[in-house]
Amino acid sequence: MFGTVARMKFKPGSFEKMQEIMQGQRDRQPKGYLFTAVYRSQSDPDEIWLTVGFEDEASYRANADDPETDKMAQQYQPLMAEAPEWHDGEIVSMNQAETRASV
Repeated sequence: MFGTVARMKFKPGSFEKMQEIMQGQRDRQPKGYLFTAVYRSQSDPDEIWLTVGFEDEASYRANADDPETDKMAQQYQPLMAEAPEWHDGEIVSMNQAETRASV
């Protein structure tokens, strides 16, 4: 498996708009996509950490190069207080429950 962890800092008051954009992409299932999890900082409500996982690096890179992914990223740009930090890598361990969590 392969994926990314991203730290994103949004402008004050932009969190709800960011959630709307993410919700609009929820049904998009690119080839090899496995999961997304979003964590909101308790100390800074305008900061999130996004984790995304794919079956392999090729699927991850294909999604990153997809024009739909770029379109979504462009929607986030006006909401960002600073450029996101991306940390790509091999997922070497993961444990999850049998059921899907939906928040």
